[in-house]
Amino acid sequence: MKCALVLWALIPLAAAASLGQTQGAAEPAVSAFVQSLHQMHRGPPAREITTRANVQQGWISQKLDNFDANNTAKWYNRYLINEDYFRSGSPIFIYLGGEWEIDASSITSGLWVDIAKEHNGSLLYTEHRFFGQSIPIKPLSTANLKYQSVQQALADVINLIKTLKTQAKYKDSKVLVSGCSYSATMAVWIKKLYPDIILGSWASSAPLDAKVDFKDYMRIVGKAYRQLGSEDCYNLIDNATAYYEDLFDEGKGKEAKKLLNLCSNFDVNNERDIWQIFSTIANIFAGFAQYQSPANKDLQGHCINLRSKSDDDATALSLFLQEKLEWPSCVNTRYQGSVDYYLWAQANNDNSDIPWTYQTCSEFGWFQGSGSSRQPFGSSFPSTLYTDICHDVFGANFTLPKIQGYIDDTNAEFGGIYPNAQNLYMTHGGLDPWSKVGAGALQGATIIPQHSHCSDLGSIRKSDSAELTASKKKVKQLVRQWLQQ
Repeated sequence: MKCALVLWALIPLAAAASLGQTQGAAEPAVSAFVQSLHQMHRGPPAREITTRANVQQGWISQKLDNFDANNTAKWYNRYLINEDYFRSGSPIFIYLGGEWEIDASSITSGLWVDIAKEHNGSLLYTEHRFFGQSIPIKPLSTANLKYQSVQQALADVINLIKTLKTQAKYKDSKVLVSGCSYSATMAVWIKKLYPDIILGSWASSAPLDAKVDFKDYMRIVGKAYRQLGSEDCYNLIDNATAYYEDLFDEGKGKEAKKLLNLCSNFDVNNERDIWQIFSTIANIFAGFAQYQSPANKDLQGHCINLRSKSDDDATALSLFLQEKLEWPSCVNTRYQGSVDYYLWAQANNDNSDIPWTYQTCSEFGWFQGSGSSRQPFGSSFPSTLYTDICHDVFGANFTLPKIQGYIDDTNAEFGGIYPNAQNLYMTHGGLDPWSKVGAGALQGATIIPQHSHCSDLGSIRKSDSAELTASKKKVKQLVRQWLQQ
């Protein structure tokens, strides 16, 4: 198999394997719930490019099914490569792509780039199958999404490494990987599964413990607003949410619908519609908490903005929500509308959310419900909201018992928060909601106080806290030690 290095003419997506025909139905309106999830699962913030780099794009032929010798279907997998610092035989530093489209910034600047430069390394950014431009098969039907799994994606990365190392300049190169969020999960698991190929891994904010009801997520979001916003901000969210919950509970849903500017098709008597509006509100706040920077006082700024909307808590929350949704004519949070959009996306190859939603249903869970009483977002969006979507979008094999079985299989395969891998450095922000399904200090992870998700990817800066600086220096030192092995 030959690696296509530096192919600037894009290979058309028609080169992907194809089973079935797409449907030409008009695109349904994207619900506020879907929008909020899309923001929560976006890639890490693009880093400022401070140096000019010659980042090139390449494509490699991959097997559609890495584990079925009888399946000969192939597809083209995109990657980016920066060889500006590379000397023959020096290490390969891979930044793993997750549930997003890759871009050059992650291998142009940041801590991983600084480390690669120190060791004259080559920088590689892999794009995960079914994300960005790396679509293995169409349409995105449930039958075709069976090829979407972390095991398949890890095997794709290993194939790329093996192919690169057939070139003389890479033959003796050691390989190190890094990732953020889900791609940090991959960085942990690729080290566990392929220890003879991967020398070392740095995993920033890696979720590891698959579970259906991830109720602690919103608890940490609330904690972040309380600590970095203010007690008054936390109480405003709590009071406003309780007010709207009381309206629905007391049969005054029409009043809540008007105050929240919900669209006319919102059914005040439909349990799932109600779940979605409260989940959407929580998700909007969570999206800001997930990537907040304490140095920038991000949450303090959002809290000031929230309070400025009105002296009335319920009105302030409603206006804040609408502002963050870019002032729609009405807020669309109808449950069936979200399902209809996902079904349309499957048939029309809109890969922005469907592949990741499928993985949560088939491998991970991590459904962020309102099961914790220690958060300000109420109790009106159980994890059942998400498992119902799994069933209604992907079909009869996604009942709650079956989803639980898939999640149990994931933990059995990878070991949850005890991955049992060597040359592995794991970091989490102390206010990262995802840290509650990641390794903690007892499992050897470094916890960086007040920071959130993937907060340690940038170069060392004067504005970094002492703990953040120490962790970044530790990554650099560990890489030096690993490369001496």
